[in-house]
Amino acid sequence: MIYHNKYRIEPNRWQNWDYSAQGGYFITMCISDREAILGKIIDGKMYLSEYGEIVRNEFIQMGTYNKRATVDEWVIMPNHVHCIIILGAIDDGDVEKIHDGDVEKIHDGDVEKIHEFSLQPPAPFLPISSSQHPTDIDIKQYRRIRRKMLIPLLEGKFKTLTSKQINLLRKTPGRETWQHDYYDHVIRNDHEHDRIQQYIIYNPAKWQDDTFNSENGSKCNDDGEGLWY
Repeated sequence: MIYHNKYRIEPNRWQNWDYSAQGGYFITMCISDREAILGKIIDGKMYLSEYGEIVRNEFIQMGTYNKRATVDEWVIMPNHVHCIIILGAIDDGDVEKIHDGDVEKIHDGDVEKIHEFSLQPPAPFLPISSSQHPTDIDIKQYRRIRRKMLIPLLEGKFKTLTSKQINLLRKTPGRETWQHDYYDHVIRNDHEHDRIQQYIIYNPAKWQDDTFNSENGSKCNDDGEGLWY
């Protein structure tokens, strides 16, 4: 695979990647402690719990978080979710607004749908000094910048809103619903997008062998690289 295991500072992160860049992103978010609170899979079909319904409703709303963002495909599993988020193009004048830390205030132009543009190879990396051999300072600087990028902001808002509703329903204020981090993969091209999309669609039917199925001894801590190849 092109770029496989290169420029990465964490198992599920690309070194210096601009997570506000136009393109497609495969995102996986896991429930804390792999607790299967979102529902059950019976005969290959997912049946949502009341908590799963909260997550479902928020996925429907997620496309309204930002004008550049489209949720192209998603699935809710017992203890995790997968989704593809497409970020449309931005104008040069909008770049600074991406980094203001507030998803709702970002205005980056009209969303481009997945079928209206061909996913391009990875965009340029952020200009951090030691991109080939990052120093500790480089890594800390990049992580600080990354927190204000669009994909992390979208993911953070989704987790916050679903957690509040779930905790209200189960009367557990302040309880951590999701694992702190999440897993992402920058989609390189249309062919890769189609493979990931098929993986998401057929995920419930393959739950028995799913890497996130606790019955298989999964710790839900891989980076998703082998999920859909």
